[in-house]
Amino acid sequence: CKVCRLIRVYLLVAVPVLMMMWIRPEFQIPAGIDGRAVVGYGFGIILVLVIVYRYYIDIYRKKR
Repeated sequence: CKVCRLIRVYLLVAVPVLMMMWIRPEFQIPAGIDGRAVVGYGFGIILVLVIVYRYYIDIYRKKR
């Protein structure tokens, strides 16, 4: 159901963020690398992969 899916997504996103805030790892990004750009490009690549996957599942596979 939609509520279960929303709860599942919340747990998949919120729990790791809360754990990272609680653990407070000493993670350092190497000098000269913009962390925001890395995260932005990562989300962009994931977005493209999800769109390609959904196209394959919803359209390409049904035509066969």
